[in-house]
Amino acid sequence: MFTYKEAVDKLNSLQSNAALLEKLRKAGPRMNEKSLPEMRDYFKRIGYQPKDFDKLNLIHVTGTKGKGSTSALTQSVLHNYDTTIKTGLFTSPHLVAVRERIRINGVPISEELFAKYSQEVWERLEATKEEAIKAMNLSEQDTKEMLRNTREHPDKPIYFRYLTLVALHAFVQEKVDCAILEVGVGGEYDSTNIIEKPVVCGITALGLDHVSVLGNTIDQIAWHKSGIIKPNVPVVSFEQPSLAMQVVEKRAQEKNAPLTILHAKDISKLEGVEIGLAGVHQKYNALTAIELCKIWLKRIRGTVLDQDVPEGFKKGLALVKWPGRGQQLSLKDTKYATASNNVTWYLDGAHTIESLQVCAEWFKNTISKSNNDNHIRILVFNCTHGRDSSHLLQVIANIQPQVQFDHVIFTTNITFKDGYTTDNTNKTVSMEEVVSVQQELAKSWKEHVPDFSNERVHVVGTIEDAVDFAVDLSKKSSDKHVQVLTTGSLIMVGNTLTVLGIEPQ
Repeated sequence: MFTYKEAVDKLNSLQSNAALLEKLRKAGPRMNEKSLPEMRDYFKRIGYQPKDFDKLNLIHVTGTKGKGSTSALTQSVLHNYDTTIKTGLFTSPHLVAVRERIRINGVPISEELFAKYSQEVWERLEATKEEAIKAMNLSEQDTKEMLRNTREHPDKPIYFRYLTLVALHAFVQEKVDCAILEVGVGGEYDSTNIIEKPVVCGITALGLDHVSVLGNTIDQIAWHKSGIIKPNVPVVSFEQPSLAMQVVEKRAQEKNAPLTILHAKDISKLEGVEIGLAGVHQKYNALTAIELCKIWLKRIRGTVLDQDVPEGFKKGLALVKWPGRGQQLSLKDTKYATASNNVTWYLDGAHTIESLQVCAEWFKNTISKSNNDNHIRILVFNCTHGRDSSHLLQVIANIQPQVQFDHVIFTTNITFKDGYTTDNTNKTVSMEEVVSVQQELAKSWKEHVPDFSNERVHVVGTIEDAVDFAVDLSKKSSDKHVQVLTTGSLIMVGNTLTVLGIEPQ
């Protein structure tokens, strides 16, 4: 039997290396067209046809902002409405441990179950390896070389696709009543789009992200996202920018899919309803989740709920937890508790212009309620390759006059000074790229906030360095409360939680 570490090591061996990723980025938006035929082959190799997943009564969710939160809200509402509904939830990325991506009834599957289902998928792929490589129609020499290649596993899917196999396999084996799948990137060619007959699909707010893969205009991105719409399957969309909305409406019409459009003004329906996630944007996500659950219950259980917010939904809305999004964390609740008790982390994995605007507003409003004028404020920021780092950083720089950061730290996503944890190993970026991004961010900050002292802009090699900086500063200034906003990358937020010693939630 695989141990958990062995299962994660196998998974990490499937990460695309930095050189391959750069090649794919340059290939542009059309490089995905082989994705679904390849996924069908992978599923066939482990013993499944797409129709085998119809019995999971699937809810499929895409979007640029809020798709993970909406998926989590949907799961929480359904399971708390009726605890006999066994739910599966597949989301990405993880924060602390890979197994967070696959949840049963809202709880990450155990290390033992993750290892078990991962091993079953791995061994089924191994058993069909020779046949799969021969089907590639390579030269005899290349075929022999690929069969001998036990390090790069050319016959196996890359990281996210492999996790999609493991997740759906786990949900079938666990006999879930409803599986909620969050799209990885886009929709049309995403590995989760292997499913054929979901019960309902959801599209959260759209914006510009993953432009190297999805296109650099809102209508191109909307085309990819609305690719999850299936013939005659209801779809719920939050209101979108005009061009994006036209695309969603057109694609829904082409597939005869009944379309429900939700509007920002509808949050008045949530007055007095507690939402377990902070920020007005989470109310928009809650509206989407409520509609998805209503449609699911009507189609699967024959239950018709006419109220704006059914009474039975309120518990799930209040109890939902989704770390790393609008999260406040006191240092006393971490492994650094004995070092200092006057540091508060504000963690938000926002990584698009729109989500960073929401994050900035959340941070500004939250600290204004702290009633503590004796403070030091630190911004810890990073963004991953392929995103417009200067424009993203500008969103946070715009609130400098109101919040007055005293120090700004630009860090890589590397977790500890001695490297990554097994769960958060990243082979997809080169060290040269890592360093250049931080230097560019430091340069951009000085352009956005020209009167900010150079001595207070710091570039560090690891997240542990950034955490140590904040803790050391709090020790030197024990009479002041240190407030740390960590944002720009969900991966960085997850690795920060790892450094702070927070267990998977």
